[in-house]
Amino acid sequence: MSIIENTENTEKYRKKVGVLGRKALIMSENGAIREFSSHDISAFLHHTEVGEAIKKVTFERKTYLGVIKVYGLRNKEYLMENVQGLQIGDRVTLYRKYNSESPDCTAVASAFPDDGSSIRVHTLAGLCLGYVQPPERYVMAELMKAGKHLYAKVHSLNVDMPMEELDTQKAVTLDLYWMEESSPLNIANTYALGEAKSEVMEKNGNAIWLAYSFMDRDSRYMEGISEAIDQMEVDDRLRLIKRATEDDPWAIEIWSDDKKRYYGHMGSRDNKIFSHMLDAGKHVYGVVRNRQRATVPHLLHFDFDVYVEDK
Repeated sequence: MSIIENTENTEKYRKKVGVLGRKALIMSENGAIREFSSHDISAFLHHTEVGEAIKKVTFERKTYLGVIKVYGLRNKEYLMENVQGLQIGDRVTLYRKYNSESPDCTAVASAFPDDGSSIRVHTLAGLCLGYVQPPERYVMAELMKAGKHLYAKVHSLNVDMPMEELDTQKAVTLDLYWMEESSPLNIANTYALGEAKSEVMEKNGNAIWLAYSFMDRDSRYMEGISEAIDQMEVDDRLRLIKRATEDDPWAIEIWSDDKKRYYGHMGSRDNKIFSHMLDAGKHVYGVVRNRQRATVPHLLHFDFDVYVEDK
């Protein structure tokens, strides 16, 4: 491990934090650990005291979750002002906030319900750009409610046009990331008013509920699907496997947990963000909510809850 800072009291801080094996943990003058090894994270956390902060880490995992669209502001003049100076790749901030009545932060699609899944997008300077569009916002809200740190970078800006031609629903798109760090995060802004982290984690445990999904229509007409659903029971676990098709690069297959029965493909509503999770090695799986057995294909149906294991 390298020593980040040469302080006058290095020896004193080394003694305060301690030595783990051959790796010294150096604490700076403000009482914050500046660098540490992810290998020793579990061993040294007990050395920190309330109020101390880990400012820099040597381990982080970033999962790319795809491109998301933003409902731009209803007021085009405000939107054009707020994107001034913004560039591709610039980082923006995500907040679980309801659609604002303020004219400088009201979405063009303000009719969509404030159902607890509204996610507002701000520049780092605090200027409002709009709100994340469905369906991604629903999955994002569940991750944020579970205390997960999401951030985004500008993917595209489609604002180089006369004001009257500007389509605010296509003005800004973002690249979305899920950041996992080996240090505690300041995640106050990820919670809705009145929520507490302990309540959220008690509710979700190690598996985070993300959405409910269903089989796609074409799967109802597969050979053997009726017999497969006949053997399905409520609460059965489902294995989800990404396997691109010619028509859908994000296609996800649904299998029984033992991979003996194939149930077709997941509906395409949410499969893009789940596909990126699977690409990153996340354990994403389903649990059957209900199923409808039938001898007529168009009456066959099942839907399921989607979870990601939080390891």
